[in-house]
Amino acid sequence: MESNNFSQQEILDFKNISQKLGSNSSLVQAAGGNTSMKSSKSMLIKASGTWLINSNKEEVFVEVNLDSIKNKIDLEIDDNFSKDIISKNDLRPSIETSFHALIDFKYVLHVHSTSTIANAISLNSEIRLKEMIKEDFNYIPYARPGFPLTMMIKKKFNSKNQIFILENHGLIVAGNELQQTQDLLLDVHQKLDIIRNNHFDATIQNSESFIENYSLKNDKKYNLFKTVDKKIFSAFSKSFYPDHVIFLGPGIPTFEYVDDVNNFLSNLKSKNINPPPYFILKEIGLYEISSVIPAAREMMDCFLEVLLRINFQDELKNLSQPQENELLNWDAEIYRQSIS
Repeated sequence: MESNNFSQQEILDFKNISQKLGSNSSLVQAAGGNTSMKSSKSMLIKASGTWLINSNKEEVFVEVNLDSIKNKIDLEIDDNFSKDIISKNDLRPSIETSFHALIDFKYVLHVHSTSTIANAISLNSEIRLKEMIKEDFNYIPYARPGFPLTMMIKKKFNSKNQIFILENHGLIVAGNELQQTQDLLLDVHQKLDIIRNNHFDATIQNSESFIENYSLKNDKKYNLFKTVDKKIFSAFSKSFYPDHVIFLGPGIPTFEYVDDVNNFLSNLKSKNINPPPYFILKEIGLYEISSVIPAAREMMDCFLEVLLRINFQDELKNLSQPQENELLNWDAEIYRQSIS
């Protein structure tokens, strides 16, 4: 892409870092995550519904008027910023453009780090994170992605801190040097990356039950979904972060018996409701629908990676039903999912 406000080298380096982040599934899944770069006049931001992994081979970024967006934030105007687009493409700015503009560093990198999410979903998350990160950071209580999250960041953050932990959401790292900012992001992610739940009772060998249009995920990495641990099994049906809700629905349906599965699916069919991409049958494991889309598959693997890292001794804080409904009925997310 061309821009009068950034050098070609700046754009190339920025795209390369964005692609590297997008290719790391423990940081970015499907169309999730976003990166931005500012000049004195404008901001280059990932477009809604695009994938960071494609940064070097597709049009992924859109340039927007930075001063105009900052003015709208000051006036607390919730906007999709379509009138602030400078670049000549058909892309729409990220749903999280406003917080990128708010954070006053040249580079802002936002990822859905599985290790960060796993450690930012309990009632004592902030205390635990301070012990693990050992650096100053802004802890931002959960707010719906988009303008509500920007207003929460505006209310809570210390402008000198480069690290932002988003409760039930992910990680933001900001800086004025691109490589240093990426290095700091990876350092935080790695400090939090502790596997806690890779145990599995291998004595349980229940046979697969046939479910029409679904197949059992028999790969060894999915063994956690065969657990008999009550705390872990109860977590399967909960949602802990926004993209889980958007791509997988509000929690993965869980069942004790195969008859319960068939009755559930039959009831959905009678009401012309689409079946879920996944469900879990107790002690048997995870089932995937034959028509699953790539984004949902990536989000399921993300959920698994989060589960492996959760401290189940903590009191967990999942998204409430009103918070799930807010996400499912959100026009900006419907748009993002429709093109991803």
